[in-house]
Amino acid sequence: MQQLGVWMLLNYLYHPDATSAYVSLLYAILGRYTNLKENAIKYFSIDYKADNNGFVSNPHSHRHYEIFYFEKGNASHFIDFDEFEIKDNSFFLVSYNQVHYITAKPNTHNFGYAISIEQEIMHLLGNDLIGLFGKFSPSPVFYLEKDDFFTILFNQIQSELLFNKPKSTELAFSFIKILLTYVWRKQQDMPTDKVDKNSLYLEYIKLLENNFTHIKSVQAYAKLLSITTKQLNKVCKEASSQTALTIIHERINLEAKRKLFYSENQVKDICYDLGFEDTGHFNNFFKKMNNKTPMEFRTEMSQIFN
Repeated sequence: MQQLGVWMLLNYLYHPDATSAYVSLLYAILGRYTNLKENAIKYFSIDYKADNNGFVSNPHSHRHYEIFYFEKGNASHFIDFDEFEIKDNSFFLVSYNQVHYITAKPNTHNFGYAISIEQEIMHLLGNDLIGLFGKFSPSPVFYLEKDDFFTILFNQIQSELLFNKPKSTELAFSFIKILLTYVWRKQQDMPTDKVDKNSLYLEYIKLLENNFTHIKSVQAYAKLLSITTKQLNKVCKEASSQTALTIIHERINLEAKRKLFYSENQVKDICYDLGFEDTGHFNNFFKKMNNKTPMEFRTEMSQIFN
């Protein structure tokens, strides 16, 4: 019953007798997003067929956000070094710069849909839906019940982007917002990891994302937010059960792991890229965070693909 109204909108919108006035009304109901770039949203089909040896995709990252929906799945999705099971009706949200790859079991077939969204239009989703992605979210995967509604929405997004009708990108974005809103509702129903991430916490994370290589003190971020360090720590603990300093260290550590795994840069270059004064300081920091040196971590990760 919750989805009936959206179904009616979709059915009428694509009905051949729909009037321009009614279509305009539908645009208003679904949300007005004007002047979106033509390539701000892209659609891809997922079709991984693994032979007797299985399948491993190349580790990679993007400068955009991604949505994955697997109608059928029997694999693993590694996102920033954490493994998540891909099974039927799995829904994944990957933030920009997150390193991820997929490993499929032998003789399996994984298929579904993927959508990319450029950074410059993400703010139009609002804090609640942005909060589903990356550092803002307790988990990047949602295991959904089988529902043709999701397939219909993905197909409509594909149709809009493929045929490039007037306001296709705007309407596709509206469908994405509907899609993510249903996922957000599911997150609210989860008995664990239910966190109210207020706008101040999100602003802190955004500042950290843009400045972590050269600003590493809680005091500096608190000043940028016009609050005290005590207030910032309280906000972080309420939203993530971590101190502000722990969040800074984890973000630096994550970027170090990404570069060691995904790039071929020398350790000394990674050290300076992350704002460390010397490799000794960087090595000590990394070992404290991971119980292994940068080179030990790089060697360990390289064995996955040998």
